[in-house]
Amino acid sequence: MTANDVFLVIMRWIHIIASVAWIGGGLFYMFALGPALRRSGDSGRAVNRHTAAEFGVLVNICFFLILVTGISLTFDRLSEGVTGIAYVAILALKIALSVWIFLLARSRRRRSALMEAHRPRPQPPNTKFGKIIRAVSGYNAVVIIGVFVLLLADILNTLYEIAIR
Repeated sequence: MTANDVFLVIMRWIHIIASVAWIGGGLFYMFALGPALRRSGDSGRAVNRHTAAEFGVLVNICFFLILVTGISLTFDRLSEGVTGIAYVAILALKIALSVWIFLLARSRRRRSALMEAHRPRPQPPNTKFGKIIRAVSGYNAVVIIGVFVLLLADILNTLYEIAIR
């Protein structure tokens, strides 16, 4: 194993850990913490605000690590010359969705911070359609798209393995 191989293993490991921390934290919030906080009334609002601030720090660190390692890994895979058009197209989709996730998270965080003090709490939607929209919007959208990005990463890995055979 060369020094370059060790470097790439470390880059992939950091990339995966940062991705899983971000998306895993979002899944935990979506399925465990969020519902518990909604049931806890006003006391949950303070916990939610503090949790969001702490998780925001983790998200910023993860985004930076994903960006740096992703650039390194992209150059490595594309410079080998074994990947085809399908690989590049899926990689472009993965990058576009990753940028979209970041923008969604950033805009949601800023909007929440600005509006939190001034807006009344909306009533949870009572219709089935309203519940579905709530389930797939906001931070939940970040998690859903993030899970899809992880699937695209696995597809890219499979395409790469096929290409090097």
